[in-house]
Amino acid sequence: MQLIDYKKGVKQKMKTQLNQTLEKMVDAIAHYHETGKHKQVKFRYDPLVRTEYNFKGWKHEKDADAVRSILPEDILVSSEGNMFVVGKDNRYNLKQFATQYPQHVRSYRLDRIQTD
Repeated sequence: MQLIDYKKGVKQKMKTQLNQTLEKMVDAIAHYHETGKHKQVKFRYDPLVRTEYNFKGWKHEKDADAVRSILPEDILVSSEGNMFVVGKDNRYNLKQFATQYPQHVRSYRLDRIQTD
């Protein structure tokens, strides 16, 4: 019975976190559609639930600390039922190239995003 209660608590925490993330994204998207101006949302990826890729070890170690920023414009649902936030990437390291390259569109899986 205690294990069931633990799983229920973890599942509820995950639902609450997803709802908070979704609310932040929807607010930013609504702001964009109402005003035509972007509202930045900062987030992190939890490396325990992201798609694994064969990066060097140091990249995985630092990934949890890396804050990303997106200027969300829409939320799309894939044929598998995954929700994706679509918008312009707004990370600092890309800003230095802003005069050479325009901001590019990115999409992030909503259930893999952790907002502060």
